[in-house]
Amino acid sequence: MLQSGYINFFSVNKCGLYRHFGENPVGLELGEALTKLMNWKEDRNFEATNPWDVTKKRNKTHCYCHGIHHDTSTGDFFLVLWKGDSDRNGPLYGITVNPDGSIEQVVEQTKTKGNKQMIWGRPCYYWVIPEFNMVASIKFDNSRTDSAMFQDWISGCINFRVPLPEYIVSSTEKGFTRFEIKDDKFKYYFQFDVSMKSLSTSSAEMQELARKVTQIVRRETVSIKEVNKRQGFARIFKNFEVPYISAEDNSTRQVELRIEAKPTVEELEHIIETYAADHNTKSWEDVGFVLDKPTSIVWASRYRLTDHISIEDNGQPVFKADEIYAKVKENRDRYLAPIRKDMLKKQVAAND
Repeated sequence: MLQSGYINFFSVNKCGLYRHFGENPVGLELGEALTKLMNWKEDRNFEATNPWDVTKKRNKTHCYCHGIHHDTSTGDFFLVLWKGDSDRNGPLYGITVNPDGSIEQVVEQTKTKGNKQMIWGRPCYYWVIPEFNMVASIKFDNSRTDSAMFQDWISGCINFRVPLPEYIVSSTEKGFTRFEIKDDKFKYYFQFDVSMKSLSTSSAEMQELARKVTQIVRRETVSIKEVNKRQGFARIFKNFEVPYISAEDNSTRQVELRIEAKPTVEELEHIIETYAADHNTKSWEDVGFVLDKPTSIVWASRYRLTDHISIEDNGQPVFKADEIYAKVKENRDRYLAPIRKDMLKKQVAAND
């Protein structure tokens, strides 16, 4: 059956070992970090690829590595992660785990038989492009995307699991992992941060948006009971009595804030890449723009850099990393053309 998916691009803002408040990494940049992860994964059974101690880190999403593929000709990596998930919205899958820790097959929950151990969840697909310092997530109907989980998994593996004998690794009293280099007086910390990639600021759509925006809309779910720990405008609610709290749920309220603004194209790019929600997110939280008419709102996700992919699943619920990357590679130049064009324009502008 032919499966269609969305490709969403993210800029890698940071990847590597940084000093506190430092901007330049001294090691473990994107390509090197992924190579270390791939080599580490080869010697691990499926359950051991979750970087978190499930008995201690209950607030962390369980995340396992189903497969990593590296293409030596392009330098790209393709990861298939497994998000531990009990959400009943859509098909739920189980990976059969054998006594030796190897995995056998993936089956839909409604088709399970026998008493073998299962790890329930859904696949997540990530294309990593060191050449452009970019990551792309691919979302199908039966998969998930979770950029926060992806960042946590990369950081967790590097900080707590991947052997790095070339560094002196220690833990601070607060539980952070610290890296030191022989004959180097500084201490370093691994950071991995991505943000959504928007359309080029020179695109006609972004230029038109900048001309028409009259207000910025921010939606959040705010806590009525605990406000001190919240960030941003949600904290102002500690100063107000919030009326008409429902009997069913008196702990949170959905709020919408509109601010008159006339942002530049560059400011719009920052807003879109920083605050816009993931493509598959159906929650209240989002950022949008009011255009000429007060009733006309467009959401920031509309201006993300996206593309599409179609691939035959051959009756299998999960794509293997090398199989899906082969399809990506067929159209790699087309997918990356807008990124190349945008980077070239920025280089020209910087040299003027």
